[in-house]
Amino acid sequence: MITKIRVSNFYSIGKEMELDFLKSGKKSVPGYFRYKDDEKVSLINGFFGANASGKSNILRAITTLIRLIYNIRNNADERLVTPNMHKDYVGLPTKLGIDFLFGTNYYKYDLEIMNGHDIVKEELYLTNKENKWAQPKSIFIRDESGIRFGPDYRDYENYLSLVAVGNNQTFVSHLITNVKAKVLIDFEDNREAFFLKNDDYDNVLSFFMASLIKVSNVMGKNQADEFLEDTKNIVRCFDDSIKKIKIDKRGENVFVKVEHNDFTDDIDINQESAGTRELFCHIYDILKVFKRGGVVVYDETSRYYHPEIEMALLALFKDKEVNRNNAQIFFASHNHNTFDLLGLDQAFIVEKTLSYSEYYKVSDIEDIKKRDNIKKKYGLGLLGGSPDVGLFDYVLKQSL
Repeated sequence: MITKIRVSNFYSIGKEMELDFLKSGKKSVPGYFRYKDDEKVSLINGFFGANASGKSNILRAITTLIRLIYNIRNNADERLVTPNMHKDYVGLPTKLGIDFLFGTNYYKYDLEIMNGHDIVKEELYLTNKENKWAQPKSIFIRDESGIRFGPDYRDYENYLSLVAVGNNQTFVSHLITNVKAKVLIDFEDNREAFFLKNDDYDNVLSFFMASLIKVSNVMGKNQADEFLEDTKNIVRCFDDSIKKIKIDKRGENVFVKVEHNDFTDDIDINQESAGTRELFCHIYDILKVFKRGGVVVYDETSRYYHPEIEMALLALFKDKEVNRNNAQIFFASHNHNTFDLLGLDQAFIVEKTLSYSEYYKVSDIEDIKKRDNIKKKYGLGLLGGSPDVGLFDYVLKQSL
């Protein structure tokens, strides 16, 4: 589970912001996982705002961090992040940080990246939450003077001569993948516990190709059959004429064919609706997160699904009977109805002011009460994060 993120100088985000997904209090509340007597982690977190406000960039910070933690293979000139383009941030590092909770182990990870590709600082700390008085222990610190392990992890210094860490490679990824350090066994065990979908251009195509590669080349036959059967059962909820989904391999080419009742022939999945294609790409991986626990980052859940389907999917994260393993989701949506699923501290408003994205929780707004109709207030523009429709209408009419 993710409990906090820290971001600065990243795309539209300028000054450092820290977002926490925690709630105090001993009372059990749907949509939260209580990991201490007086503190809970939110399992469903929604981001709302006008187009180009920066919602996607906050979610992109999460996906970037997770990929950097696990991915060693970066090209020497590959850009890891895109800094803020404002002149105020020229020459400053991009700072990213994230806190994870795996069982009772609480990890705090931070890194700084110069010019988008050179890692100049990296730190990892561990606290065991079973001991409420425990202080964070430094696992390692990496800076201009090199890599140093904390007092309790000096034995790992022997591994420094065995790994060559590039300027644009995270040391934590080497510890997890090459060294297989026992102190980071939580990360290795949860390597497959993330589903990450950013709205980079049209990700349906890239995820579609990834799904084809996975089914045709990576999965074993039993797992591939499970993928196709589960996916078929879900998409049939939209189109009950679908009878079967098949993988058709012809040499190096792979196709997905859909068999319909009473059709004279199978059709290519590209001829199906955008919602059906979206489900084909993502639903199996989301189901996996529910089955084992993990984190879903899903930008624009309102993009292809009917609003009621989007609501049903998101509501699963609050359903204790379904979400028995405490899967967690971070999503962005333009569907106002999704406010009905969220507590005041689970709804984040994102606005862009003077080229910078800023955020606040609905619970931070004065005079907002738990019983207020948040969806209505947001629709009326009383919470912020709404486009200037009047200006848009005026400019549009002037253009005509």
